[in-house]
Amino acid sequence: MTIAYCLHALNLSGGIERVLTTKANYLADVLGYEVHVITARQKGRKMSFKMSEKVIMHDLDTNDRVFLLKYTKRLGALLSEIHPDITVSVCDNSVYALPMCKDGSVKVGEYHFSHEKFQMKYGSNFFGRLYAALRTRKLEKAVRKLDRFIVLTKADKADWEKVRADGIEQIYNPLPFVSGQTSPLSRKRCVAAGRLESQKNFKDMITAWKTVNNRHPDWALSIYGSGSRKDELTDYIKASGLTGKVVLEGNTSDIGKELRDSSCLVMSSKFEGFPMILLKALTTGLPIVSYDCPKGPSEVVTIGVNGYLANVGDTDTLARGICKVIEDEELRKRFGAESRRLSENFTLEKTMEKWDSLFKEILKQKKAESSTLANRREDRQLGRASYGCLQAEVSYNRRTPEPAIRPSAGKP
Repeated sequence: MTIAYCLHALNLSGGIERVLTTKANYLADVLGYEVHVITARQKGRKMSFKMSEKVIMHDLDTNDRVFLLKYTKRLGALLSEIHPDITVSVCDNSVYALPMCKDGSVKVGEYHFSHEKFQMKYGSNFFGRLYAALRTRKLEKAVRKLDRFIVLTKADKADWEKVRADGIEQIYNPLPFVSGQTSPLSRKRCVAAGRLESQKNFKDMITAWKTVNNRHPDWALSIYGSGSRKDELTDYIKASGLTGKVVLEGNTSDIGKELRDSSCLVMSSKFEGFPMILLKALTTGLPIVSYDCPKGPSEVVTIGVNGYLANVGDTDTLARGICKVIEDEELRKRFGAESRRLSENFTLEKTMEKWDSLFKEILKQKKAESSTLANRREDRQLGRASYGCLQAEVSYNRRTPEPAIRPSAGKP
């Protein structure tokens, strides 16, 4: 089977790039697929994650954000050349181009965000909400034109089924790694990770930590990541009297090590697609205290089983959850053990088994539809041939007169 993936580029070190590389490698190396990855403008930049040598790379060298028609033309020409059975868009601008490509492949979208992405990102004022509504409608229109659409969470599947009644599937992202060891949960430190941007909402986490610090001044919070809000968050930490208690650690090349050296994972995002940091916390055996943002946390964290959830913006409940984990060592260890057990639901093998089954089902359906179409075409050709024979016979009969009937000899 031949699969083609389309995305903007692979030079960034984000979740989409990591997941796509992981899946492409597994399909090519383990399952024996012919895998093509088509970037819009990689432009020779180094990929953030190692791609298998078996994966065939293509770069269209065009700006898909500015020159969509040019990008569509180049993409269509390449797809017609490599003839994939299935073409997958990660729902960047390639999702608007794919329906216009007439190469014969099945068009699939995989969405790494939630349906509310644009509203959550831009909807803080009237004009932002208007812009978000236009972006959402544009995406919904494109999704209706795809053959299949894959989302990350059950909650998001329910939302997208309001947009189109069929062809929606749900598959979780896989664990980015499986930790050979779990945290001993003994260090007096909580941990968080993510880009220092508005979406991750670290200011709320710092606000919650004021309460935590008042009750447990011997505990600290480490936040890993970089971004445009670093200076703002640094000033807020200082203004909150939490210097040395909340530390912006910067980027780390080994987040697994930092998780194993912590006793609780905290997340305060406004919205997510399916947060990979929660899966990393599961495999390292950490309790999780998180905002129940759309989407993902409620499908990873069960309140009172492996952590606690709070409504977005409710910093008091977030702080109470953190304090409960800190104050009860037995609870902390029980939550950690349950997180580790739950991580088995998100292994790469289980995830790729679902993708393999889906691709095979899609290909089987495509062949069945092609066979039905071929039979109909053959029936039409036979019908035309039969009609032509009938017309020829009628024409012949009209040109040939009936023989005259003569009386027999000897009869009057």
